[in-house]
Amino acid sequence: MTGTDQPLVPAAGPASTASPFVATGTPPLVLVAEFCAATGLRTLQAAGCRLLYEPGLDRDPAALRHRLARADALLVRNRVRVDRDLLEHGPRLRVIGRLGAGLDNIDRAAVEERGVQVVYAPGAGARAVAEFVLAQMLALARHLVPAARMGAADEWDRQSLVGTELAGAEVGILGLGRIGRQLVPLLRPLVRAVSTFHPRQGPGDPLWRRLGVRWRPLEELLAAADYLVVLLPLGPETRQLLDGSRLERLKAGARLVVAGRGGVVDEAALARLLRSGRLAGAALDVRAVEPPGPHDPLRGLPGVLLTPHIAGLTAEAQARVAVMVAADVVRVLSGSPPLHPAWPPRGIAPSP
Repeated sequence: MTGTDQPLVPAAGPASTASPFVATGTPPLVLVAEFCAATGLRTLQAAGCRLLYEPGLDRDPAALRHRLARADALLVRNRVRVDRDLLEHGPRLRVIGRLGAGLDNIDRAAVEERGVQVVYAPGAGARAVAEFVLAQMLALARHLVPAARMGAADEWDRQSLVGTELAGAEVGILGLGRIGRQLVPLLRPLVRAVSTFHPRQGPGDPLWRRLGVRWRPLEELLAAADYLVVLLPLGPETRQLLDGSRLERLKAGARLVVAGRGGVVDEAALARLLRSGRLAGAALDVRAVEPPGPHDPLRGLPGVLLTPHIAGLTAEAQARVAVMVAADVVRVLSGSPPLHPAWPPRGIAPSP
């Protein structure tokens, strides 16, 4: 950690006279507590912000609270939990930038009570996640991870690696939002059918026809899907949505791909079904607890692909995320409304 107000990127030069902060005295201080692509840091520099870039602060709560005392803005990813306790250490804080799309690590009630604006990057990583989900499906279908390990060990037990093709499969998608709308066109040339369910969207939504997908009730979807892709955000209505009883309704031999948010799936129940052989495999990029720790019930199970929340980690997606969030942070600090507020101000209805 630097402990200074210097960004760890090449200097962008002095702020332009067009900077919104030139005439306001001391420019605002932006604390970046987790990794941010250089494109975002340069966006903040070019606007005239002072930067405190310490991407390891998610592992040092005491240092984070200390640095936050001077900050006008805070940028985080998904490791820093923004709650009342943290906000108490940021008396100058005006805006929080979430470098991504998920908001489950930010206490909405706490930030609204403080009058702190939250901005984020909806859709910026959707293509990256969609491509990653397809890669996970193919890896499960063709046993790519155990095959790679076997090849590296000069072992050739080929018959244990007989795979399946996607052509005859029905893919069920839970949560057809921005990621799902990118995923469907990738899937349609490869699979037999794509179906969907979302807790807030019914069978009459015109989106289904436009995308060429079939809406199914949840229980029907679980029974029909050869691959169930979970892209739901985490909230009161989705937490543990796929509990033990619902997981048991999955088609025998189905495979599960989880790339929305951890906590939607009961991981202990999933482990039991995988050990029993009822499910053919699972790929999880997001977990209820990250990292899951030494007592992870899924670790070491055959047919399970575990990755450390990397679906959106492409250079292109991270550059888009960083610029979107940084630009909105500058807007808020300069007194303008953001383009991507996480939640509308109280009293203003969200756009349809």
